[in-house]
Amino acid sequence: MHSLPRKLTLLTAACALALTGCSSSDGDSGSGELVFAFPPGTDDPEQLAQIEPVADIVGELAGREVVTESPADYMGVVEALRQGHVDVAFLSPFATAIGQQAGGLDVGLVWEAGDEPASVLMVRADSGIETVDDVAGQQVAFVDAGSTTGHFMPRALLAEAGLEPDEDYEMTFSGGHDSGLLALQQGSVDVAATAAQLVDVFTDAGVIDPDRVVVLAESDPLPVGSAIVFSEDVDPGVREQIVAGMPDRVAENEDMALIFGGHSAVADPAPEVFAPLLEVVEAVGLSLEDIR
Repeated sequence: MHSLPRKLTLLTAACALALTGCSSSDGDSGSGELVFAFPPGTDDPEQLAQIEPVADIVGELAGREVVTESPADYMGVVEALRQGHVDVAFLSPFATAIGQQAGGLDVGLVWEAGDEPASVLMVRADSGIETVDDVAGQQVAFVDAGSTTGHFMPRALLAEAGLEPDEDYEMTFSGGHDSGLLALQQGSVDVAATAAQLVDVFTDAGVIDPDRVVVLAESDPLPVGSAIVFSEDVDPGVREQIVAGMPDRVAENEDMALIFGGHSAVADPAPEVFAPLLEVVEAVGLSLEDIR
């Protein structure tokens, strides 16, 4: 179908504003390329290798050639879907919840999450930061404003301890899970947030030195996992084929199930499924406008 590293491109403003044919959904009911988008922060070859099979399956189920796009941030994926410049996307739970609430996109599948912690806060072993309370007065690197495991869940963890950004700690965004951890090890920040499931991955890849960087705290589990989301303009037949076939394909692949958050998926989820996520958003005082 395609080779992701060769075809990986940024979804630029030119595509959004000038290339009206960027998405295959405009006036096309059964042929042409399908534009598949995924969130940022996947520059690492190992992470790209995890995303590539998802794009392959989308193309196989739809019977289409797939072009992959990676907008600059999580809400860039949402906006590309809402404007019809992307046909289908792999999207994080919080970005899905906020995007659905704002309207203009179609959630086809959402995976049921497990009971493992979603996120961790990491610090240097010699930092002297031993409890969440000690984060007060420190600089914290989150991943992206729309990141589920790199922002919302760890920020909620700090909020539960009574710590608010700008008031109790300095907040910055690294743009990627690996970037934040590298900044931590280099001493550019004091605390870094990342997905709990990536700790072992990054340790094995050498991004994390376990003698220098340790887990300070773990967040609650996610109420739901990742989602497959469609533009409202996408061909209904394409949507039906992907929604019907994707759950089984994910369930039979342990690595892919890990990416989505579990083995079981809910088709055409009701908005109520995302209520717990929106409660977290409200609890940390964020809105769609805050994270655009």
